[in-house]
Amino acid sequence: MAFIRVIPRADAEGHLADLYRRYANRNGHVDHVLVVHSLHPATLEAHMALYAQAMHGPSSLSRVEREVLGVVVSRVNGCRYCLEHHATGLARELTEDRRGLAVCLKEGNVAGLTPREAGLAGYATKLTSEPASVTAHDIAALHAAGLSDREVLDAAQVIGYFNYVNRIVLGLGVTLEAGPIGQHPAASTA
Repeated sequence: MAFIRVIPRADAEGHLADLYRRYANRNGHVDHVLVVHSLHPATLEAHMALYAQAMHGPSSLSRVEREVLGVVVSRVNGCRYCLEHHATGLARELTEDRRGLAVCLKEGNVAGLTPREAGLAGYATKLTSEPASVTAHDIAALHAAGLSDREVLDAAQVIGYFNYVNRIVLGLGVTLEAGPIGQHPAASTA
C-alpha cells in the first residue's frame, strides 16, 4: 500500500477513526491516498481541506475542467494512481458523446478538448513541468480562451493541489486500490 507503515481503518482509533468515517467513499472504503496520512491525522485533514476547496469549492471552473487539470498534471508527473482515479472521475462527469476523452487525455491526446479546456491543459502542463517559465503571456492566452482572473487563480489552485498529491503518492509509494476507483469521498467533504 505504501513504503511507510500505515494504520488500516480496522485498527484506527479516536480522531483517526473519526476521519476515516468522514472521508470514506460511498462504499465505505478509504482511498490509499488518505490512509497514507494515518500516522499524522492533521495532514489528512489538511489534505482533505485543500481537496475539497480545489475540486468541490465554489468556482466557475466546471467539474470537467477541474478533472481535466487533474488528469493532465498526473500524466505529466507520471502518477498512475492519480491518473487512474481522475480519468475515471472525468469519464463520470463527461456527457456520453465525450466519454472517450478521458481515455485519450490519459494517453496524452488533447485533440478532443474544447479551446478553453485545451488552454487549461497547456497551462497545467507548463506550470507542472516548467513552473519558472510561466509568464504573463500564458495568462493572456488563458484570458483569450475565455477564462477570468478568478478562474485562472482557481486553475492554479487545482494544478497546485495535484502537484502536491502526486508527490505524496509517488514519494511514499502509494499503490492503486483494487475495486472501484475515482469516487470522491462522502458528500460531507464536497
